[in-house]
Amino acid sequence: MAEVVSINVARVRAAAGALSASVEPLDRAAATVGGCEFGAPPSGGVDPAHEQGIREGYLRLALAIGAWVSASDATGRALGDTADAYARQDSAAMSEVAAWNER
Repeated sequence: MAEVVSINVARVRAAAGALSASVEPLDRAAATVGGCEFGAPPSGGVDPAHEQGIREGYLRLALAIGAWVSASDATGRALGDTADAYARQDSAAMSEVAAWNER
């Protein structure tokens, strides 16, 4: 006997929506982190190597957040598409059952 799998389409859509909603704020965060600037150098000089290391760290963090944005966007779209496919499949199955019951 085949197993019955139940999918809660509303929950799948909610997960897709949550991921999609996170994209814009995360994208802004990546831009903010990637654009971190140092102010005017304090009197007495600055350690350029240390400053460069910090800048590179911010850039790596911005790139990681950007990758997270891309993954969240792609996953949100895929989940939305999956929810739509489940809904279509359920609708088709219900139509088949209704037609069968009318016989």
